[in-house]
Amino acid sequence: MTNDIGATDRATQQWKSEGYCIVRDILDPDRVVQLRAICDDILAQWRVCDPQTGQPGERPDATNMRHLNHPAYFGHTPEGLRTLMDSVCDGRVLNVASAVLGEAPLFRCTSLFFNPSGVHLDGNWHRDSQFGASSDDDERNMLEAAPDTGEAIQLQIALVHSEDIELVPTSHLRWDTHGEYAIRKGNGGKNNRSNAMPGAVRCIQEPGDAILFNPLALHRGRYHSDKLRRTVLLTYTKTSAPIYDYFSDQPWFLEPGYMEKLSPGARPFFDRFVNQYRDFWLKQKAS
Repeated sequence: MTNDIGATDRATQQWKSEGYCIVRDILDPDRVVQLRAICDDILAQWRVCDPQTGQPGERPDATNMRHLNHPAYFGHTPEGLRTLMDSVCDGRVLNVASAVLGEAPLFRCTSLFFNPSGVHLDGNWHRDSQFGASSDDDERNMLEAAPDTGEAIQLQIALVHSEDIELVPTSHLRWDTHGEYAIRKGNGGKNNRSNAMPGAVRCIQEPGDAILFNPLALHRGRYHSDKLRRTVLLTYTKTSAPIYDYFSDQPWFLEPGYMEKLSPGARPFFDRFVNQYRDFWLKQKAS
């Protein structure tokens, strides 16, 4: 079980040395069944209308959606929000997140990855660092400055059997090799969907299994319309290293009654999130 000290220690060591770890049965089967039903309902609503844009979210190549905890999805099912948020701060989940980050995790975002309706697509190889770097030198400096624990984790919990996450172990600790760079960025990125990434590992998950990986490592997803995918992504940062962006911009936490819909056990965890970002949300709203 995920609360076994030995298993947590092994996961932490693998996280530091290889940039990822797999934790089996992080959520029990009943919770997985509940989350699958909740996420299917959210996805169906989002396809008709994304409450953040007022437009349909569905596109033939759509593979993910953000902010499952938006209140618009739970107008008639407040118990669904409670179950979702209880999963975000489940003790087994937070124990592992705390161990690999080396400090208390701060909530950042919920997402859902799913199979697209109209395409077969092996995703593009990337590091999350490339999206915030102005040059290769800038990105290299970001990687060199990052601790081996990283500042954030992406924790993906499979709700159905999945073989859709690929990554390159140890790549969070170094810059790309020549072969890796040729695929990730070479030729203007035209090769970044290549299946020939050196040293790549494909992770296999059963329902309830979690993969935690450092987003600075080389990684990608796979998205095929004929292969069912339902993977909940829970994103956390170190409490000492909050990130202010679209993912953490969730002002609905301040709406009257929202926090009251959460279970008493979950509120202290999300109180820390609200206290960290309240001013940011108010500033965003005023601008």
